Amino acid sequence: MNINKKIQNEILEASKLLDDRGESYGNAIVNHGDIKDFFNLILKNKLNEDLVETDVILQIITLKLARLMKSPNHLDSWQDIINYCGIAIVINKNNEYQDDIIRNIGEFKGDYTKEA
Repeated sequence: MNINKKIQNEILEASKLLDDRGESYGNAIVNHGDIKDFFNLILKNKLNEDLVETDVILQIITLKLARLMKSPNHLDSWQDIINYCGIAIVINKNNEYQDDIIRNIGEFKGDYTKEA
């Protein structure tokens, strides 16, 4: 098996965690919106402007990186980083429609266009 295929297999394996996390924490996009709201509440006197969901993702990734500095073989953290990157990609690709996606999350299939 070539290295690219091995990497693809690891990414696919990491993506399986999304279902487990979803059962525990709910929809990933909605959850990051909730986290953003809490962060903004806690940091409201320290910020010049509100955080957005991708700010939350960056903070969580830095947390995972800090943990990996002490435990670099902790595969779950590496898989979590892969999944956070995927969530960020979905948010960024669909940024202009984010409010609509949150309101209609049950119908969101990973790509959003105004055309229906």
